[in-house]
Amino acid sequence: MAIETMSLVNILGNMEELDMALERCSKSGIFHIEPAFSPGEARGRLLNDRNEYAALLKRAVKLASDCGIEPVETDCKGLSADSAEELEALCSELEEGFEAVARDSRKGDARISELNEARKHIKHLKGMNSDFQQLFSCKHVSVRIGRLPLDNYPKLEYYNDNFFFVAFEKSDSYVWGMYFCPEGDKERADDLFKSMYFERVMLPRYVSGNADEAMKNISDEIAQLEASKKEAEEKVAAFTRANENKIQMLCTKLQLKSKYSELKKNVGTVNSGQGTKHYIIKGFVPKKKEAEFSALFDEFRTSEVSFLPPDADASCQPPTILKNSFLTRPYKMLVEMYGLPVYGGINPTAFVALTYTLLFGIMFGDLGQGFVILLAGILLHKKLGPLAGGIVRRVGISSMVFGTLYGSVFGFEELLDPVYESMGIDFLPLKVFKQTNFILLTAVGIGIALILISMIINIYAGFKAKDYEKAIFGCNGICGLIFYGSIITGVVSTMMFDVKVMSAPFVICLIVIPLLCIFCRVPLAAWVKYRKWQLSEDGEPMTIGSFIVENFFEMFEFLLSYVSNTMSFLRVGGFVLSHAGMMLVVMTLMDGAGAVGQPIVLIIGNLFVMAMEGMIVAIQIIRLEFYEMFSRFYDSGGKPFEPVSVKFTPVTESN
Repeated sequence: MAIETMSLVNILGNMEELDMALERCSKSGIFHIEPAFSPGEARGRLLNDRNEYAALLKRAVKLASDCGIEPVETDCKGLSADSAEELEALCSELEEGFEAVARDSRKGDARISELNEARKHIKHLKGMNSDFQQLFSCKHVSVRIGRLPLDNYPKLEYYNDNFFFVAFEKSDSYVWGMYFCPEGDKERADDLFKSMYFERVMLPRYVSGNADEAMKNISDEIAQLEASKKEAEEKVAAFTRANENKIQMLCTKLQLKSKYSELKKNVGTVNSGQGTKHYIIKGFVPKKKEAEFSALFDEFRTSEVSFLPPDADASCQPPTILKNSFLTRPYKMLVEMYGLPVYGGINPTAFVALTYTLLFGIMFGDLGQGFVILLAGILLHKKLGPLAGGIVRRVGISSMVFGTLYGSVFGFEELLDPVYESMGIDFLPLKVFKQTNFILLTAVGIGIALILISMIINIYAGFKAKDYEKAIFGCNGICGLIFYGSIITGVVSTMMFDVKVMSAPFVICLIVIPLLCIFCRVPLAAWVKYRKWQLSEDGEPMTIGSFIVENFFEMFEFLLSYVSNTMSFLRVGGFVLSHAGMMLVVMTLMDGAGAVGQPIVLIIGNLFVMAMEGMIVAIQIIRLEFYEMFSRFYDSGGKPFEPVSVKFTPVTESN
């Protein structure tokens, strides 16, 4: 139940070695960076320089996209440019080179698009034999070309205005054509056709000849442009082939430079007495990795690495790394769901691994179904990940163990009876429905034991953190342990063994006095730690009346939690009975089915029970862990250990 010991690291050196120092920190994989100075600190300031590589990176990525190149990580040793100025010059050179070969291709695309748009409109006017240029050059007659909704076309005959409409093509929705009107009446005609939703088409001035001739001229020009475009595209492809590696190196180097520039926001600067500027990098490394990390800076000319205790700087909180064995490591995901423990606190992963596995086996005991869960954990290892897959495998084994004790194999409760009879073990297997009281009492007993263990862990954690209120006088401290243990001892002795232990000295010394200590935990803890009396935790003035009222209700809550937490473990026994009951239903349905249907009912029934009850049991155990056990000793709020890392990641224009 340990947490990795950390060391605070300070790296100091001349500014010219800063980039190299950040690179070493990143590649080490064990350095957690922190801001070198707090805001307003007088010793120095943080580097708040803008990221001069971010805009360059966007330009390089756009260039790669224009060339049809997908940026991938590339070895940059062949790229001589390194400074921002050199990289900007290289990027501009490549952009200009690409623009020179791509300009003709873009112009061709624009012209082809324009001609295709004109051709799309002209094809609806194939019945027109007049020259477009002659129509457009009329001085006294206005001409409008476009389309009119088919429903409005018959309405034109009701108007006696000075215009006429010539239709060339009809579709399901529109009539394509043109209308003519005197130049002086064009505004009136335009308003009329606009009210009838006439959509005017503006043909380019270069369209000449009749409709067929115009279509042919446009098609010929498009063909010529396509040929020219193909030549331009070949030039672009040749440019891309010649410069692809250089563009890839540029994108890679710029992205790494940009990420290193972002890291500099945590770096501090100070001025030495000789006017030389120094950088300061601060962070944490695991204590056992000190020598490995320090060796990375041996060849540096000015930079020095120093190691301090993790609490040497109050402005930064040490990160938390949980130390777990192979058997318990998967269960850290459950601990992290509740929140990482603070540095120097308790790592409960081993406790969770033991209790979660044990409780799952008790509540879901079946040899056959446990074996299926074990196989599922093995098969789903890649899909669920090593942590989730590891938990599934372990609870599957636990289910098999307790299923063997229950004598249950895919719901067959009598299958293992001959095995135990041959071994001469008459008290196994446990018959769930015949030993209901034993199972329920055992479940409560397990709960009491786990609550007491949680209190002991809390006492240890309290003394470790020098929190005497938590360790001694709290409801989960020594006083709470004595009070709860004495109540349990008195009840069990009296009800189960008929031993009268609830004498006056027993009640006064082991129940009343611990209860009074819990009630007065704040002033008692203040006296032990500071040798002074105070009624509130923060030292603020509080009247005796307010103190009594506040602590009375808190005491009521504590007492209620003792009862509810203990009774909550009845669900462990309840799920043992529930599992057996559900499988009894499956067996009954199977007996009522025919010979062909029995295997189908058995398989579907077992799968249903495994899916539904397995999920419910898993959730209920998490609830027991978090509310009945974790809440007694666990202090979350820890900071995860996040080693600084600068690596290339796929990037696109949208990024």
